[in-house]
Amino acid sequence: MMKGKFLLRLAIMTVLLGGALAIRPAWTQAPAQEASPWKDRAEYDAFNAITQSKDPAQIIQLSDKYTTDYPESKFPDKILEMKLGAYQATNNAAKMQETAEKLLTLTPNNLRALILLSYMFPRSANPAAPDFDAQLSKTAEIAVKGVAAVDAMQAPAGVAPEQFEKQKAQSAAIFHQTIGFVALQKKEYDKAQTELKRSGEANPNDALNFYWMGLAHLSPKPSNYDQGIWSLSRAVSITGPGALPEATKTSVKDYLTKVYDARHGDTDGLDAVLAQAASAAFPPADFHVKSMEEMAPPPEPEPEPVKVRELTVKPEDLETFDDIRKHLQAGGEKEADTWTLLKGASLPLPGRVVSSTPATAPRTLMLAVSADVAVVDGKHDLEVSLTAPGRALKKGEDIMVEGVIDSYTAKPFVLKLTGAKITK
Repeated sequence: MMKGKFLLRLAIMTVLLGGALAIRPAWTQAPAQEASPWKDRAEYDAFNAITQSKDPAQIIQLSDKYTTDYPESKFPDKILEMKLGAYQATNNAAKMQETAEKLLTLTPNNLRALILLSYMFPRSANPAAPDFDAQLSKTAEIAVKGVAAVDAMQAPAGVAPEQFEKQKAQSAAIFHQTIGFVALQKKEYDKAQTELKRSGEANPNDALNFYWMGLAHLSPKPSNYDQGIWSLSRAVSITGPGALPEATKTSVKDYLTKVYDARHGDTDGLDAVLAQAASAAFPPADFHVKSMEEMAPPPEPEPEPVKVRELTVKPEDLETFDDIRKHLQAGGEKEADTWTLLKGASLPLPGRVVSSTPATAPRTLMLAVSADVAVVDGKHDLEVSLTAPGRALKKGEDIMVEGVIDSYTAKPFVLKLTGAKITK
């Protein structure tokens, strides 16, 4: 919505119908006495004076006098059209609206009045007005009627077909824009996008239309960021008669920057988008503003799960010292799996003292555990490193020790315990 002055004269397009809106009398000679539509020659002259005047203020004055002098005139619509043109020339928005509404009561399909009211409403509407919803509905009806009126237009004599079609498209653009604006206010975003795009295709230099189009794409959730960002970029890039006022352009660009930054993570690339949008009303098919998620580096691949081979040995297979010796001497997977289960485990074992270092720390004991080892003098199969000096031991004495399995020698077999203590 934009309030304040706006140059309706530039947008209403007085060239419509090849100048047909510039009202001139259809009579070139004094009418016959009985067939004349005039009350008298004075009325005819008064009407002609209005049509011949070039001064908007004089046109308004003469029109008011004519209406007062000839209340039964057969041409009230022509008088209102000339007054409307005069008010348009002086950019008197209130009188333009008032006169256009009066004109539609006389000629409901008057194209000039339909265009003017459709054009004015989006630029002067107040959403806080208590009757705003009613105004939206009324304006939508006017714009829809305007589209139908444009479709029904016939080219006047002397106007080239291509020129006529261009004028029709420009007129229709105003109505489609207004329908789109109303849909935007009603949060009918798909309809707003469609109608505003049709208007933009016919009039690609109307910055306000592209601003509304941007809102129509960015307001719904999820938003169409690509179309919305391009439309806002187009809106702030347009220069000349269709440009936004500087203050409005600054506000729209600030909003565009925030949207782009929130989407992209920074404003890198925005200047390039603005440059592109300055030369094209609509984005190329491959236009895309990457999101922060798309800009983020790809996640690290998940590590391959470690395949754990099932051990060939179970804890219950290692209940005795002889079981341990047999498995640690087996070689291959069985030996490796046995060591996987045993290494670092705490193990209590009985044994017969084969030799012992003095009863001071550190102290090492050599014990015979297996029966076949115990009967051979000087042979041992368990080496124990004690954590404390402990009592004096005699060769051949049977004791109980407990320690942590640290290492082993397969052949001849010796199992080594560390951090051990004598428990019995």
